[in-house]
This record gives sequence, structure tokens and C-alpha cells, in this order.
Amino acid sequence: MKLIVKLQHFISLIAVTGAGGQLGRTVLSALRRRGILGLGFDRHELNIADQKAVVQNLRPGVFDCIINCAAYTAVDDAEDHSWDAIAVNATAPKYLTDTGIPIIHISTDYVFDGRARQPYEVDSQTASLSVYGSSKQMGEAALLTSKACGCIIRTSRLYSPIAGTKSFFQTMLQLLSERQSLDVVSDQFSAPTLAEDLADALVELYLQGAHLRSMQVLHFTNTGETSWHGFASAIQEKIGTTCKLKAVPAVQYPTKARRPHYSVLSLQSLQAWRIKPRSWQDALTEACVQCGRIKS
Repeated sequence: MKLIVKLQHFISLIAVTGAGGQLGRTVLSALRRRGILGLGFDRHELNIADQKAVVQNLRPGVFDCIINCAAYTAVDDAEDHSWDAIAVNATAPKYLTDTGIPIIHISTDYVFDGRARQPYEVDSQTASLSVYGSSKQMGEAALLTSKACGCIIRTSRLYSPIAGTKSFFQTMLQLLSERQSLDVVSDQFSAPTLAEDLADALVELYLQGAHLRSMQVLHFTNTGETSWHGFASAIQEKIGTTCKLKAVPAVQYPTKARRPHYSVLSLQSLQAWRIKPRSWQDALTEACVQCGRIKS
């Protein structure tokens, strides 16, 4: 258990759960850039599904806000380990709100079934197709029915240039360099989102006091939309490989968990906060530059 030292002479102290993951790491970096003190907890330092550990580590009067980046994100594995997914994604958020500390919580586009033909609004009906999505939906419900202050931020297809992180982007960097050909699903559409951009938005929402308002849902992604194949093709164009990409329908690439065919999120909710995300293409360019993979 991490020792918590009361640092009451600081203006604010932010607890960042899931600090070992791609988003948690980038949130801590974003806080530092803005001169805000953040204290990170990875899953070994704080199991957020352990109510006693949460109470012992996260105390009102010490922390000004919790940014919850911790999640069970193995979409297919969740089909066989539903209780693990529910513990982290559904039960743990309730434990975090029980501390009385305002919270900024991360959710997903997978709370939707993908039957829409236009971007989902924050109040669109949720109907997940998978255990993972259902567990995140349950977590949202726990927050929205609580008395906690804060916000739920839905995002999609998160990735980071940080080496060692897990994402479609990192997988493509490897496979496009190793394979002569690759089949990629072409009929599932959403918006790739750079973790660094989401982290900056989370910090901006905190600075604007979003964590002090009644619980609400917001959406943040990079703008635009593309399929997995479209994203892979854009990555290949940036890094320059000879791998032949073949577009295939999802039915030819069976997975344990069903995924929505269309889960683009409307960004209308960001207008009130004066947050304007950049395009997924511009974000991808920066990610490839940061990991040193832009072709010369």
C-alpha cells in the first residue's frame, strides 16, 4: 500500500488510478506540464476493486479529485472473466465515489450497439454487445445514480506512442514491419484517439471545474472516423512498409466479443468547455513522429 502523506500546503493533489497504463501515464505527464501535483496509483499499489484499500488510500481532504484511468480493457478476455471485468469496471467506480472525492471517470464507445447511422450523443440509449461494454455501462450507471460530483468521459480506440503500451496502433507498428500481408477489419467504424490528447482534455476539464459539478457524461475523441483497415492504412502510409493490407469484413475475423459496427461519438458536449479536438489524422502524424517511425 502506498503511504499517503498529507500535503495540505499544496493547492491541489490529484489521484490518478491506473497510473501504469497508457492513459494514466499520459495524464500524470499532462498534470506536470500544467503545474498540478498528481499522485499515481498503478494496480499493484491500489486495487480499486478492494473497498478497504480504496478507503485507506484515497481520503477526502488529501485529494482534490480522482482521475480514474483504471479499467479492465481486454475485450475478448472479459467474455470468459466477466466477474473480473465487473469488479474493476462496474463495482470499483462505486467504491471510488463512496470516498466523497470528486471523480473524472473514463468510459468507452463500446457501451453502444453500433446500430446508429450518425454519431452517438451523450444521452443516446446505451446497449452494449459485450461483457466489457456492459461492465463499463454498469460503471456509468453507478456514477450517475450516486451523489458524487464529476464527469464520465467516453472515448474510443485509445492509443499512445509510448513504447510498451498495448493498443491497435502499437500492434500495427510491429505487424506492418514483420508481415508481408495482413487482413484488417474494414466494416467497424469509430474515431482513433491519441491518449495524449485525451489526457490534455481531462486536465483542462479539471481546471474548468468539471469535477465539481453534478455527474454528467461527455465525449472526447479525435475528430473524424475510420475503420480498423483505414487506420492501419494511414499508419502504413506514415511509416512506409511493403506489407499488403487486405480489407475484410468482421465476419471473416471472428472474435469472442461482439463489437459495434459504428460507434462514432458526437463531440457536441465539448462545446460548452471550449475544447476543440484535432483530427485523428493529425494526431496520428504526431504519434508516429514521437515514436520515431515517420518515413523519410
